[in-house]
Amino acid sequence: MKKYLNWQTKKNNSTGKIVFGTVLGLAAGFTAGMLTAPRSGRETRDILTAKTNETLEKVGGTIAENKEKVSAHGKEQVDKIADKLS
Repeated sequence: MKKYLNWQTKKNNSTGKIVFGTVLGLAAGFTAGMLTAPRSGRETRDILTAKTNETLEKVGGTIAENKEKVSAHGKEQVDKIADKLS
């Protein structure tokens, strides 16, 4: 049992290091990209804002579509169960 717990602890530590390294690498890449970008800061921020808003609209639309599908499917299942119980 002790061997298993030791392995699990090592696994958790390794996962944490991988996640930390990935986040650190992303931050360094983003910073380097912003510092060497050919656009001005204002222009870059405007582009990032537009892309963010575009992405949020797409995600919102997808969520609304899936909500409708799930609701319709749930209603169908309730109706089937009600028919079987009748």
